[in-house]
Amino acid sequence: MATRDLQDSQLWDDEQIALPDSALPPFPDSQTIRDAFKGISVLGPGPQKIHFIHWIDFALEHPDEIWDPSDSASWQRYFYVSFLELNERAPAFVVEVVQIDDFLEVNDFTLVINNEHLEWLRSGISVYSLRKEWDRERLARALNDKALSAYDENRLAEALRLIDTAIQLTGRSFAYLFNNKGLISWKMGLTDQAKRDFLKAIELDCSNGDPFFNLGLIYFDESNHECALKYLGQAVDISPSDSQFLTELGHLYLELEREDEAFDLFERATSTNPNDPQADFHLGYYHLYKKNQPRRAVEYYGRGLRKDPDDQFALADYAVAQWTAGNKRKALGLRRLLQDQPQLLPYTISRLVYLNLEMGDYENALKYYRRALNLSDPFEPEWLHYYAAVACVKTDRIQEALDLLKLAIGAGGDAVVQRALAEKDLRTITGTAAFKSLKKLPSKGRIG
Repeated sequence: MATRDLQDSQLWDDEQIALPDSALPPFPDSQTIRDAFKGISVLGPGPQKIHFIHWIDFALEHPDEIWDPSDSASWQRYFYVSFLELNERAPAFVVEVVQIDDFLEVNDFTLVINNEHLEWLRSGISVYSLRKEWDRERLARALNDKALSAYDENRLAEALRLIDTAIQLTGRSFAYLFNNKGLISWKMGLTDQAKRDFLKAIELDCSNGDPFFNLGLIYFDESNHECALKYLGQAVDISPSDSQFLTELGHLYLELEREDEAFDLFERATSTNPNDPQADFHLGYYHLYKKNQPRRAVEYYGRGLRKDPDDQFALADYAVAQWTAGNKRKALGLRRLLQDQPQLLPYTISRLVYLNLEMGDYENALKYYRRALNLSDPFEPEWLHYYAAVACVKTDRIQEALDLLKLAIGAGGDAVVQRALAEKDLRTITGTAAFKSLKKLPSKGRIG
């Protein structure tokens, strides 16, 4: 971009710097300009070249095209073209810029009325074209939309191929593409790649909170609370009224047992977006599983489900809360509602295993356990195996229960052992030599 305008250049001492002769066609006379701009009164009577000096800055900042005529071995020359209409035809305003050392300097400008002159100016090497940039961006956005559709339909390899093509097409310059690639990589289990994608998105555009938020969620999942707090906090700083950002940061504060800060964030999220149920669902989960207060959980889940009655995660936990709170009839009705869903999510299936076990419907619990095993990514398989083992003990299938406990301990380690030792229904087997040998199994870590 030129660093000094034409008016400044006219003040230079010719001994300090000598500019080349202009290659532009001559500036048209007043009558030619008036004929070309019939009906446009803003030019005033008798327009001359000096009246167009203030057009230079706009042409340099917002060119439609930049051309390199490559007509001189001693000077690097560029034509900045700004069309006055949308058809990329004359009239056009053209600024000639030459490179001196590391600077670009305005050498001359003209108003092109003749299309033959314009075509000659555009006969060199195309350095930049706004139209081509727009076409490239439209194509990139179309590829991005197709990638997101494939992502939603779990066609992840196709989604990754499409988003990579969009990134290559744009020259790796659009932050939203890297954010979306991070989402695809994360869903594919490529967590390290997803982190790199989100960091690249942040590098390209640090004013968008989405990649900060997504990176924070990854660290939250990894129980790296320090990094999760950093990135979720930055997302909230960027968009302090985004209810999703506020809610997830509040969720993290609950995990850190910083209740006052969490409740403040949930209140802010609710006041910002009263129709967002996620704050209610997080508070329901917290009171159900962390505080052992099922009645409070019922209150929060009920409030959230009035906003979004189709949330399967919340419905499943609402059923558990109702059962734990002693509202058996409501819990049975919710179980029936869940079992009638045309497509169950892995989390819902795991809750149905637990619910049926608690309700004494052991065969139904085992049916949903087997259904969970058919999933490519069952939710918390260690506890699925564990609940199935309890159901087998309840139905006097002791050896099968031991086999299932072996799977549960292999996946969940000492946490499963300690829970089994505290489980009244497993006392018939936890004291046996067979179970004691299971306690020595090496843990594979949690895989769900």
